[in-house]
Amino acid sequence: MKHADTRKTILSLSNESFKHYLLLRYVDDSSDPKWKRLSFVSVELIAPEVWIQLHNYARADVESQGGRLIGYEVIDEKLVRHDSIRSNSWPADWMWVIQKRDN
Repeated sequence: MKHADTRKTILSLSNESFKHYLLLRYVDDSSDPKWKRLSFVSVELIAPEVWIQLHNYARADVESQGGRLIGYEVIDEKLVRHDSIRSNSWPADWMWVIQKRDN
């Protein structure tokens, strides 16, 4: 019995790096004028709801390719994993991990 070699790419990003990733990946190259307008706005002025929409879009994109997007935070000195954002506010103290399968 042979095991297929499956390689994975894993990116670990701080909150600010993840926001930058979202803008580069889903805003700068977008043909949608709604997203394209964000290219001209300061990161601090982008509403939490918009960041959550971009996160959800990224999660769907990564999962459609067989990967995962996971958020982590430290609570009472324990690392807690989050598979999604379950509030209307952006989780400012999370670390983000993107795991993708290499083709």
